[in-house]
Amino acid sequence: MHLILVGLNHRTTPLEVREELAWSAERCKEARVSLLNHVDEGTVLSTCNRTEIYSVAKSWDKATGAIFDFLSDYSGVSLDKIKPHLYELRDREAVTHLFRVASGLDSMIVGEYEVLGQVRRSLEDAEVARVLHYPLLNLFQQAVRVGRKIRQDTAVSRNALSVSAAGVELAKKVFINIEGRKVLVISAGEAGRLAVEALIKSGAANVMVVSRSFDKALSLASSWGGKALPFHQMGEALVATDMVISCSGAPHFIIERPVVEQVMNKRPQRPLLLIDLAVPRDIDPQVKLINRVHLYDIDDLNQICDENRSHREKEIGKAEEIIEGEVTRFMLWWDSLTTVPTITALMEKAEQIRQRQLAAALPKLKSLNDEDRAQVEAMTRAMIKKIFHDPIMYLKNSGNGSEHIKSLRELFKLDQNES
Repeated sequence: MHLILVGLNHRTTPLEVREELAWSAERCKEARVSLLNHVDEGTVLSTCNRTEIYSVAKSWDKATGAIFDFLSDYSGVSLDKIKPHLYELRDREAVTHLFRVASGLDSMIVGEYEVLGQVRRSLEDAEVARVLHYPLLNLFQQAVRVGRKIRQDTAVSRNALSVSAAGVELAKKVFINIEGRKVLVISAGEAGRLAVEALIKSGAANVMVVSRSFDKALSLASSWGGKALPFHQMGEALVATDMVISCSGAPHFIIERPVVEQVMNKRPQRPLLLIDLAVPRDIDPQVKLINRVHLYDIDDLNQICDENRSHREKEIGKAEEIIEGEVTRFMLWWDSLTTVPTITALMEKAEQIRQRQLAAALPKLKSLNDEDRAQVEAMTRAMIKKIFHDPIMYLKNSGNGSEHIKSLRELFKLDQNES
């Protein structure tokens, strides 16, 4: 059996393709069920910058082909458009990748906290839906454990930026500083909260929050001394603001070019900075063609990301060492799974031989009482365990398990019917 991973992320795939396979939590739940129409077992991990499919199968080629078809069918995007951007990993490489993802090492913002929560929620949702079984279940459980360990044992996540905070850092580079600026945040979710927090700490004078849920917007704005506005007043807010950070998670544009054109007509001398951190995008990319409008999307954070990574190089090295050890430990366990049927067959054969020999010998030992017979039973069972303990442990821990399994099955004739 192979562990199989097929996916795409911010390093392999442009935003315009990535956003077509960026699925909400609800769509991911549906996707996990739909995936089982293509593979016997598998699950989906989707974050703002990645969509990945994990599966277990005997045939690598057959499984990857089925996953390709699933991605195209479920997203409605042609395979020709998706396939050039997909990466395919198996076994140890797949395990290493997932552990790095959970640890924040594969994120656009190295060390970010949010991705560990996304991996954990993916695990929990898959468990609830009963689509994730042993051994994939153990893989994701270990990934969460490794992600926590990296954050505890290294400083790779200490003072790490979130994507929202990186957006604020980008705004600082555009404006030099944002003290005294009026800012509109479109989102009252976790990404919006992180953006508001970073803005207030950076000295933004007036933060407005817009969300389709006014109650959520009011709760977030009030907690930071900002102002909440109903969603239908977003146009008025755009006229008044200096910059916008949008990270709503909507499946379609919520700011379109005609709206921005009307807004700019009402503020003819003032530029407008738009930072779209959503995947799929919240803001029509055509708005950048409007005079005095400056639009940046999540892929424009590269300079911030590079600076963040350079500050963490030493800790990244420590984290990679930990991950390598954890991957080795996991693969020893994974490889041991292939020995289970052989070990079971071996012990069953030994037990059959033990029982036959006892059945032949005990009738001749008529002087034995019931207690003596029980001691003989226990002694012979213990002998079997002692005799096979070292070979079994060697088989479990051997790097060439498949060769030793074959030899053991031939030596003990485990594939032959006994006469």
